[in-house]
Order: sequence, then structure tokens, then C-alpha cells
Amino acid sequence: MTPFRSEFEFASLAAYCPRGDGTEIRKSQTLMRQLKGNRMLRDESAAAFVSRRLREMSPPAAVAVLGSDVALVPVPRSSLQKAGALWPALEIAQALHAQGFGSRVLRCLHRHTAVGKAATASPKDRPRARIHFDSLEVVAPMDLPASVTLVDDVITRGAQMLGAAWRIWAARPDVVVRGFAVIRTISRPEEFSAIAAPCAGRVTLGRDEDCYRVP
Repeated sequence: MTPFRSEFEFASLAAYCPRGDGTEIRKSQTLMRQLKGNRMLRDESAAAFVSRRLREMSPPAAVAVLGSDVALVPVPRSSLQKAGALWPALEIAQALHAQGFGSRVLRCLHRHTAVGKAATASPKDRPRARIHFDSLEVVAPMDLPASVTLVDDVITRGAQMLGAAWRIWAARPDVVVRGFAVIRTISRPEEFSAIAAPCAGRVTLGRDEDCYRVP
């Protein structure tokens, strides 16, 4: 069975716009930086802050992908992980679990080959899902439960998450895999309205092997 399924479900809590200078856009850019560095916001880390806010929402938009029966799998960084270095997705997954989301945090994905960063690349040069798939491996695939949710800080077009999902499906095609990103990128300032923008959506692979995210 091929791992290359063409669609992938995800949920996100907030929105961020990399361009523009409106007040809400600038706030979204600040939140993105705080999350990337897991900086302290008053008396708690950025990961703890967003996880608490998600728990306080009624009902949280991401509850379907963060249920008590799913394992939370942090998505590896695009670079090779160094001992003691910050891993934002892991910090978020652990903070989510501390708020009662997911059954456990499962560090089963490992990146053996570094890939380029989507955030600093032009659209045509962003690594595609297949590149992410080729750069990842699953550690102890038989430990995977029936359902997992990939956790990351930011989702742009979704290539990294889809590639990670493919890698899990290649090891265990029976596993239900979905994704959660704290922030989704909205590239055009005219389409950005607010930071707080919970959603459930889908990433689709196009014929050109590029990913398209809705919303």
C-alpha cells in the first residue's frame, strides 16, 4: 500500500501574516517569534500559554485531532536536532499533554537529513512533501497507536506535515494520522483578519506535487 495519500486533515488555533504593518498583523508576527523561541509570556512559556488558551476555549476547535485517545507526535525541525537544542514542536506537544490533550507524547519521528526552511525560502524553493518524507524515519514503528496527531508550531502549505504523515503511513498504513499546528500562515495581508482564528482544514497534494492548504 503506497504511503502517498493526497489529503491530510489538520487543525490550528491562530493565524499569522508575515507581511504588512497593521496592529493585528504585527501582533501575529510577535506571537510567531515567541512560539518559535518558546519565550516566556509573563509567568509561563509561549507553548504553555497557547495550550492553556486552547483548553479554555469552548469547545476548542482542535478537539477532534487532540482527543484523549491520540498520541501527540512532534514534527522534527528542518535542521538536524542537536542535543539540548530547542525543539518547538516537542515543547508544544508536552504543553498540550499537560493540559489534558492526547494520551501521551510520542517522539517517534527522526530527521536524518536536513532540509531547507520553508519560512525563508521562496514558494518555488520550499521543500515539498516528498523531500520531507525522504528525510524522516520512524523510530519503533510497532509502538505507534491506532491514532496519532502530528504537532508543529506553524503550518504554511502543509508539505512538512504531509511528508511526516506519509512516513508514518509507510511504516504503519493502518494508523490514523492528522495534524495540529498552533499557527497557520496567511501570506496576503488583505486576507488576514485576526490572530485568534481556530479552524479545521485540509492539506491537498496537487498534480505538480505542491501542497495546497484550505483554509
